[in-house]
Amino acid sequence: MRTKVLGFVVAAMCLAVGICGCQKAPERSADEDILHAKDSVQDEVAAIVNEPERAAETDMQKINSIIGKGDHVIRIRAQMPDVPQDVKTIALGENETLTKDVLKEFLGSETGKIKDLSEEAQKEIEQSRAENEQGEERAVFSVFGDAPVYKLSDGQKTASFSDGTGAYYQDERLYEKCASIYKSSDEIVLEKADHENVYRETEKILLAKLSKIGMTEIDIYKITQYQKENVTFYEIEFTPSYEGMGVVHEIGSISSGEVFPSGKAWICEESIVTLSLDACLGKAEMQETCGTVLSWRQMEQILETYLNSGTIHGSNQAVLTEVELLYYPIFKEDENKLELVPVWHIYTPMSVWMENEELAEDESIWSICVNAVSGEIVRSESL
Repeated sequence: MRTKVLGFVVAAMCLAVGICGCQKAPERSADEDILHAKDSVQDEVAAIVNEPERAAETDMQKINSIIGKGDHVIRIRAQMPDVPQDVKTIALGENETLTKDVLKEFLGSETGKIKDLSEEAQKEIEQSRAENEQGEERAVFSVFGDAPVYKLSDGQKTASFSDGTGAYYQDERLYEKCASIYKSSDEIVLEKADHENVYRETEKILLAKLSKIGMTEIDIYKITQYQKENVTFYEIEFTPSYEGMGVVHEIGSISSGEVFPSGKAWICEESIVTLSLDACLGKAEMQETCGTVLSWRQMEQILETYLNSGTIHGSNQAVLTEVELLYYPIFKEDENKLELVPVWHIYTPMSVWMENEELAEDESIWSICVNAVSGEIVRSESL
């Protein structure tokens, strides 16, 4: 609902936004040739979107696509995701059910000696904002929700709600134990295909806690194991999920006007150490079926149209390795709403690009989100 200023830098990146099932109006330009070119691309994409339906690609498991010609191509080698035939747009608002009574349940105190620290927490936030407003270098970013802060603690555990969309929890004893090895321990990223049991068990533990605040579905996309001597814990990164579809999470920098729901947790000894939810708890105020998802065959044609028009740029050097059907969040700041639209997200993880010097110097696209119903580019990023 508003834009906040805090004491750390958030870099800005360009964003193009599309709304599910709708086409953007042509941009005005003094150069009529440019305007006609944009109209032409939109017309080509619309023609692909409106093609008569063909048999669904139910038996397609692997994607191995080369789109374009010569050096100006996009190579995609990825696993084919599950593709529902009917998807929805979802409008989220503040969650008024996040009361102090619910927070007490979320805290799960074993001592019963609970202190209400809400007033102090609210003052700290307001003071932080005031100090940063006066600083020479200010970071501006948007926050979904405008509800006050609630914070409770029993001396061993702390929990809080913020903005009517976020939450925090920490077990101080377990956190101290895990934090002591965080920087010096062995760090291993656990691939889901090889560690399905870890993903399944950590999800079960998290949902047992999250269900207390109305969150019943998550999409875990990364688990990192930290281990030293007799201490082992897992760092879990996830997003909310809605009927099996998570939220776009592999992005570059987030700028003002953008909100990306995300969660992170530490788990050890089958207990949650710490848990943070950023903009994850918005309440669904509207859900609307918005049509049939574009097939992968249509997606290839649409990507080729954007490639040939120069809207996006490819390279023979790079391969995009991930294809997912996810929700993309569009923040409507004036309305204090977060709209989720379905997109095909095609990308190579940024960590892979940054570790490869040759790819890092390539200016081709590494991530693109295309509206899964209208075919519009919602976001594209190049290094």
